[in-house]
Amino acid sequence: MLALARLPGAHLALLLALGLTGLGLAGFESRVEVPEELAEGGAAVLEGELERVDPFEDSTRVLLAVARAGVEASSAVPAHFRASLYLHGGTPSLLPGQRVRVEAKLQPLEPPSNPGEKNFTAVRQRQAVAFSGSAVAGRLLVLSAAPAWRQYVARTQDGLSVAVRRLAPSEDAAAFFLTLAAGQRAALDDSLEEAFSRSGLAHVLSVSGLHVAALALMTLALLRKVLVRLGGRFRGLEARRLAAPASVPFVWAYVVFTGNQPPAVRSAVMASVVLLGLALWRRSDGLNSLAAAAIVLVIWTPSSVVDLSLQLSFLAVLSLLLLTPALRGAIPIEPPDPKEERRVRRWLGQTRETILETFCASASATLASVPLVASAFGRASLAGLVSNIVCMPLCGLLTGFAAGGAAIFTVSPWLATPVLWGGAWVSELLLILTRFFAAVPFATVKLPTFGAGLTAMYAAGLAAWALGVGRWRFGVLLSPAALTIALLAPVLAPQPPLRITFLSVGQGDSAVLSSRGHYALVDGGGVPGGGDTGTRFVLPFLDHEHINRFDLAVLSHPHPDHALGMISTLAQVHTERLWLPAGSTDGDLSRKLIAAAAGAKVEEVQVGWPSFTLGEATLQVLAPPLPEDRELLEGVNDRSVVVLVRHGDVTVLLAGDVEEAGEEVMLDRLGPVTVLKAPHHGSRTSSTEPFLAKTRPRFVVFCVGRRNRFGFPHPEIIERYRALGTECFRTDVDGAVTLESDGRDVRLHGYLPREEMQPGSTVAPVAHRPQP
Repeated sequence: MLALARLPGAHLALLLALGLTGLGLAGFESRVEVPEELAEGGAAVLEGELERVDPFEDSTRVLLAVARAGVEASSAVPAHFRASLYLHGGTPSLLPGQRVRVEAKLQPLEPPSNPGEKNFTAVRQRQAVAFSGSAVAGRLLVLSAAPAWRQYVARTQDGLSVAVRRLAPSEDAAAFFLTLAAGQRAALDDSLEEAFSRSGLAHVLSVSGLHVAALALMTLALLRKVLVRLGGRFRGLEARRLAAPASVPFVWAYVVFTGNQPPAVRSAVMASVVLLGLALWRRSDGLNSLAAAAIVLVIWTPSSVVDLSLQLSFLAVLSLLLLTPALRGAIPIEPPDPKEERRVRRWLGQTRETILETFCASASATLASVPLVASAFGRASLAGLVSNIVCMPLCGLLTGFAAGGAAIFTVSPWLATPVLWGGAWVSELLLILTRFFAAVPFATVKLPTFGAGLTAMYAAGLAAWALGVGRWRFGVLLSPAALTIALLAPVLAPQPPLRITFLSVGQGDSAVLSSRGHYALVDGGGVPGGGDTGTRFVLPFLDHEHINRFDLAVLSHPHPDHALGMISTLAQVHTERLWLPAGSTDGDLSRKLIAAAAGAKVEEVQVGWPSFTLGEATLQVLAPPLPEDRELLEGVNDRSVVVLVRHGDVTVLLAGDVEEAGEEVMLDRLGPVTVLKAPHHGSRTSSTEPFLAKTRPRFVVFCVGRRNRFGFPHPEIIERYRALGTECFRTDVDGAVTLESDGRDVRLHGYLPREEMQPGSTVAPVAHRPQP
């Protein structure tokens, strides 16, 4: 490292090599040994050590390092994997380090099933996490206590939490302060996380460089002052040379207290290098410190190289060390003259320089992280260029309160009270500013995902600017060129005249229609009491496809597995028109959907409703029937809105959840179709023989959830379609199923590659000509 230190870019090459080494070693660290009987998940008895415990309001999330596993306790065998479990039915008193036995329901990790869906599976697999799952808290047995030091940390954190909540002006301020003081980020509200992300201040939430540096400086100053006060006993010795190494244990104690977060470990290593350098009377080098941190992390936990927060942390430090000086040098404003004798003029010059340096640091961190942020979040914060200038003094003050308050609290809770009170009120003020910047128009800008080639091109441009000299610095043009290509590629890419994507939203329906810049949404999925399918699946897909409005939204019928995700989607994406089944607007779900689609023209549709034109396609309503027939239908499913999409010779029937009675009343309006969205998820009460004899679909799409408790689609229904020669697609196996039509030919394909599909799945043809 020292021999190469003077070569341009040598540190970057070293960091890249360490990252690749970490990826390689992570393969050994992520060794997974799962008993064969649990390969597909299901009910299991697990025994192992708790590595992480995150309490929430109505559940507790734990990360369990499993040592033994089996279907029953008596059949448990040695195993080696991790499981992320949610405990329900109580809030057990759990600590990391405890050995436990728990009866759980396991679900294997699965790849993302939709375009735009976040992919956490690869990272979790490198961390040897093989399953997610749930368990009843009462079915967990603690076999051995946590180590004494963990018990002490937990008691101290609990006491700190109680003290801060008693002093804080609001619950949000308390949660924010505890995130920094004790690493308790799980208590933060999702809306608060979103506000910090939009405002460009998300880095404040991670215990990293700013917080560890603040504690290191405070500890160094305090110990140095104590040594100076001791006087003669240390005469002849430089107080700083003694105080610096003595500060190192305090830094690492804070890192352990806040949960050993990878960015904090990185910062602690760098701070330790600086402090030890002071003890040896050596000036530290930022890049050497960063390389040392990388070495420690690769040895300590190789899989941390894929941790997003750590990647952003390393990029931020690199940008501060390399890009910030280059950006400051490009601004045609001279630094203040340190020899300026006029105090006011010197103060104004220093203030201006501080603002410029803060802006350059913020801009550098933003520029350096563009490809990574685009891939992870699909957007970048423009508000951060200003919010960091305004809020950085408060951030520095708050980190001092948080780190100092936690440290003093461990010694004397009474002495820590004024520090905690000040920190809680500074947190409240910073929250007010964060929400203000998050609400500013154009606070964020959407970004497309960069491929590997464009990412390398973008990074080469920044490296040329930061490290190059003379004509080499013109290489910076590679960065804007890569950004321009990434922005224009989705716009210039050819689009089919009609595309319909049946999203994989679990046990529910959701389809997005697109034709020549016009868009429609049919249902949004939903899980009663579960995750929001709109936020998790539909909205990321819309961002991926650059869809920010709908011409039409259709709720087939007001059941949760169709409506809940649609409510959250239309709350964020405007629709011009909203179709509901005739006679359904009085229900609770329908009222919530109408409220979410504020400003939309709400229409109750039934058979005979005028056709709707969507680009080159037309949408015709075939059901529900008129009132005299509708009254004979007992179930809500049979009153679903059924839409026939026509595009030239191609027809697509979106059949909602109609069952036998609903199918029967519209038989006289049906004819052969190219593609059928299977009625009622392929239940045996639907897809009747008369219905299939009328529609004779070439392709059928079953919108079903993996391992759903209903057993949909039922095997006899699949065989019924196959007997007609119908090609079958399933969102639980194929992921999102996309249909592309030019009006003559139609092409269907699943999102998941075939090697990741379950045995026995149907292979999709590349292109098919519909029946005339």
